[in-house]
Amino acid sequence: MDSTGMDEIKLIGWNSSTTPMLLQRSQISQPTLLDLNFRDLSYTTGKGKRRASAKTILHQVSGTFKSGQLIAVLGPSGAGKTSLMNILAGAKKTGVEGRVEINGSERKLKTFRKQSAFITQEDHLLQDLTVEEYVVAAAHLKLGNGVSESEKKSTIEHVMKILGLADSRQTRVSHLSGGECKRLSIGLEIINNPSILFLDEPTSGLDSSSTVQCVALLGEIARSGRTVVTTIHQPSSRLLGYFDHLYIVAGGFCIYQGPVRHLVPYFQSMNLNCPSYHNPIDFAMDVACGQYGNVLADLVSGVKNGQLNFQNSSKPSSSHDTQFCNEIEDVSIPEGRKKGVKRQGRCNYAAPFHTQVIVLLGRTWRTICREKMLTTMRLAAHTLIGLLVGMLFWFIGNDANAILSNAGLLFFNQLFILFTSLTPTVITFPLERKVLFREHLNHWYSLKAYYLAKTLADIPFQMIFPTVYLVIVYLMTNQPMSMDRFAMLLVITICMSLVGQGVGLLFGAAFNIKLAVFLALSCLMPFMVFSGFNATYDSIPYYLKGLIYVSFFHYSFEGSMLSVYGFGRPFLACSQVYCQFRNPQRILEEFNMDQSSYYWSVIGLLVFFLVVRVAGYFALRFKLKNVM
Repeated sequence: MDSTGMDEIKLIGWNSSTTPMLLQRSQISQPTLLDLNFRDLSYTTGKGKRRASAKTILHQVSGTFKSGQLIAVLGPSGAGKTSLMNILAGAKKTGVEGRVEINGSERKLKTFRKQSAFITQEDHLLQDLTVEEYVVAAAHLKLGNGVSESEKKSTIEHVMKILGLADSRQTRVSHLSGGECKRLSIGLEIINNPSILFLDEPTSGLDSSSTVQCVALLGEIARSGRTVVTTIHQPSSRLLGYFDHLYIVAGGFCIYQGPVRHLVPYFQSMNLNCPSYHNPIDFAMDVACGQYGNVLADLVSGVKNGQLNFQNSSKPSSSHDTQFCNEIEDVSIPEGRKKGVKRQGRCNYAAPFHTQVIVLLGRTWRTICREKMLTTMRLAAHTLIGLLVGMLFWFIGNDANAILSNAGLLFFNQLFILFTSLTPTVITFPLERKVLFREHLNHWYSLKAYYLAKTLADIPFQMIFPTVYLVIVYLMTNQPMSMDRFAMLLVITICMSLVGQGVGLLFGAAFNIKLAVFLALSCLMPFMVFSGFNATYDSIPYYLKGLIYVSFFHYSFEGSMLSVYGFGRPFLACSQVYCQFRNPQRILEEFNMDQSSYYWSVIGLLVFFLVVRVAGYFALRFKLKNVM
């Protein structure tokens, strides 16, 4: 190892504007020392389906990753390194066979997720939060109420300082560079001092300078006592020196496990001589791709598919198992380290449920307020469309000759509110869902806390925008100037907005963006048909009449009509000798609503609101389990 292994490491600033800083080992709190051992891990995709569609990605691989080491998992594309990383991090459970151990005991996944952190290749971050807001929220969620505010503040300042993010604390994530986003992703996960850190391609998308600085930081994190496991694509010779341990896979098998300096001797033992001044990893990848013949079987046998660890730098004899490989015994706790090791036990979230909801609620409010689609554009749309509709239906609200046009206006109001509340959510939530998966996987908060916070945060906005729209339309179309009637119509409109937002959340949670938009809009059509505007109750065939009661459009249109024309409204103005619908009761009879109840319309919408919200939660829960 080079100078990065010293007790004091001088890290170059992450960019030219960051001053060099000295990171001492004493600055990093000591984590629980955990060794990760896995035996006979196999992973098969398409399991449970037709046998012809099943594909085995990993073939009974074994290995040991020790605390205090920076480990690189390497291999050509399709070798299985990312699958192995996902399995070890606990992000993938379906189709997996074998055993994963922590300090010699079988891994308990719920506890392990609290003791570890998984940083994905892509930095899934909320773009509208500042660096400081993100780190503060993470500190409250990951450290919990048991840590004082002063200790949290000290931890936050230290994390931002060692990651070179102090000068960017007020910068939004959307304005950060790729290297800064990667450092922020790392910083968010080391706040609670995890013992094991997994990183999938942490240098992807970074330039050579940022790559070296990132790996150097990971090396120092490892030497503070953590187990740091990364997948990385063909590191340079300079980068290779920062790693303590290599684990190379090819075709779903392990072909090497051991220190960096022993890689070349191991290949020499197999009559594979790395050319002088050649990057050993490049040579290893060429071997793994078959450019030096069909030698993979010998390499797999040499390390017993990861059960053995090459540790002798001298050229071994033909007896590989006895000359240069030391068999790894069951992982046990060395005498000198037993003091720092804790057994796995039951582990809950660091922050209590109410704290999770409060922190997530504040974070979500900031995101919504700063997200242009969810705020500025929606407010502009409600205002402009309201003005347009008001001009189109100018002063028809009290005109008995325009009563059918006014009914069409009331129907359009609900349709507009539904789509403006549904569409932004169904488009944006699948993107936010990736953030949820990463944070929930890393044990930030429970799914219930997230979903409750998401629901509560949306309610004020689902009330404000419909109110702005309805005030404009109500006044410009000369609806009855009664505060009671306006309030009744507003309640129906807000309920419709909440139902639409819930529908968008349901489809956004269950599907990707394209499929979610298509299915959400398609599934609304039957509800619109049974609204009572296009076909009245009497005109619907008897075998379909029951469907009108499961249409939230029916309740919203019925409630709108009753708000405007029900409850004994006086006769309407009529400019002709005879107006058929001068009496408002006649229009209610025409739509078969003369015996309907406004309050049941409100209850019906609230029931739909609860149904789609609960369905959205279970869809999200299923999706969360399905990706793991």
